[in-house]
Amino acid sequence: MKKILKIIFFPIFIILNILKYVLLFILNVGTRILSLISVLIAVGAVASFINGEMELGITAIILALLFSPYGLPLIASKVIIGIEAVNLKIKNI
Repeated sequence: MKKILKIIFFPIFIILNILKYVLLFILNVGTRILSLISVLIAVGAVASFINGEMELGITAIILALLFSPYGLPLIASKVIIGIEAVNLKIKNI
């Protein structure tokens, strides 16, 4: 029975592995780009606070945190960890 399940799940295992590595590449490139954008937005937020535009500065700080490595890239890395967990469960069958 286990051999049949392994044969059935083998294509899913391969697809999940390819998806994981593609997503890791995209995450690596995207994190670098988003970090640069985050720094630029943070500088803009500081400039907004200096000019007295508090609402714009607060919005910019929120966007900078969202684009920082602790925002969207962290969520994406959690998705990749979930894909790897599913992949390991399929592998252990």
